[in-house]
Amino acid sequence: MFKFVKIHACGNDFVVIFKNKKKIFLKKILYKKINLYCDQLLIVKNINFKNNIINIKIFNNNLLEAKNCGNGIRCLAWYFLVKKYKKNILTFNLNNNFIYSLKNKNIYTFYKIPKIKIIYIKIKKNFFKIFFVNLINLHLIFLIKNINSSLLKNISEKIIFYFGDKYNIEFLQITKINNIFIRIFERNVGETYSCGSGIISAVSCIFNFFFLNNFKINSIGGFCFIKFIKKFVIIYGKVEFCYIGYI
Repeated sequence: MFKFVKIHACGNDFVVIFKNKKKIFLKKILYKKINLYCDQLLIVKNINFKNNIINIKIFNNNLLEAKNCGNGIRCLAWYFLVKKYKKNILTFNLNNNFIYSLKNKNIYTFYKIPKIKIIYIKIKKNFFKIFFVNLINLHLIFLIKNINSSLLKNISEKIIFYFGDKYNIEFLQITKINNIFIRIFERNVGETYSCGSGIISAVSCIFNFFFLNNFKINSIGGFCFIKFIKKFVIIYGKVEFCYIGYI
């Protein structure tokens, strides 16, 4: 018997496991054989209490390892900083990539501001100017005028067909200077309610266009906030704690 936690943010559903289990066991969870389903599994491998470092791994619900998950990490931050140990600061080690979380009025999760590249891609006869971001995982970001366009799914499918399923694809519409709508097509998953790393990457692309440090981002699953301070981009917002269970 082992303990797990169910938690979610912006429509993304997570199960937190506190031991590094074998894949055959994870299949029983993800394929609903024990009626426990999630978008991602967050595995807490071990905790260095002296240095406040938590070593983690993340798996999508198809059992492919995820390189990053911004919403999942901020859910873990909420659990450890508010519910569990009630500390003020934590560091998450995800495959030797370090992500920081701080408790103040909110739970803030810090990434270093990523480098942005502008690239041009050709799909059939059409050229697209897009942004490329490496935030541990890879992102392609389109600035668009209509977030509800039926063409977005088709464009994402064409990118996968021509370039492989290597990228998270984000479509960004700016309605007001600090109010943004986003749709996200996640690598190996398809369109998803939200994606923390996708939101961070997308807003980092437009940050220099405005004289603002705070942005509200609306996704299908809900909204969260992005803040820029010095060399860091910070994500924060509501986290929903579901329950603790045992298997």
